[in-house]
Amino acid sequence: MRFVLRFFGFLFSIGAMLFVIGAAALGYFYWQYSKDLPDHAALANYEPPVMTRVHAGDGSLLAEYARERRLYLPIQAVPKQVIAAFLSAEDKNFYKHSGIDPEGVVRAAVTNFRS
Repeated sequence: MRFVLRFFGFLFSIGAMLFVIGAAALGYFYWQYSKDLPDHAALANYEPPVMTRVHAGDGSLLAEYARERRLYLPIQAVPKQVIAAFLSAEDKNFYKHSGIDPEGVVRAAVTNFRS
C-alpha cells in the first residue's frame, strides 16, 4: 500500500512540476511577445491613409494624390457573395465556433507536425 501511495505521489509531483514549468514558459512567452504589440486604444482609433481627390467645379475628378491607393469601404457596401467567398476559402466553420476553431487548430498542428 505504501508503494502505491508513493508512486501516485511521485506522479503527482512530476505533473505539478510540469504544470509550473509550462505555466512559467507560457507567461514568459506572453510577456516577451506582448511588449511589441501596439496599445489597444491606438488600434481602436486607427485610420488608414486614404487618397486626396481633387475635383473640378463641375464635379469631375481631376487628380488623386496618395502614397497608397486606398479607398474607404464600409462593410455594409461589400457584397454578401464576396464575404461568403472569403469565409468559404478561409474558415468554413466561421459561424459555428466562438473565435477559435478546434478542428482547424488540430488540422494545422497535424500539418505542421508532418512537414
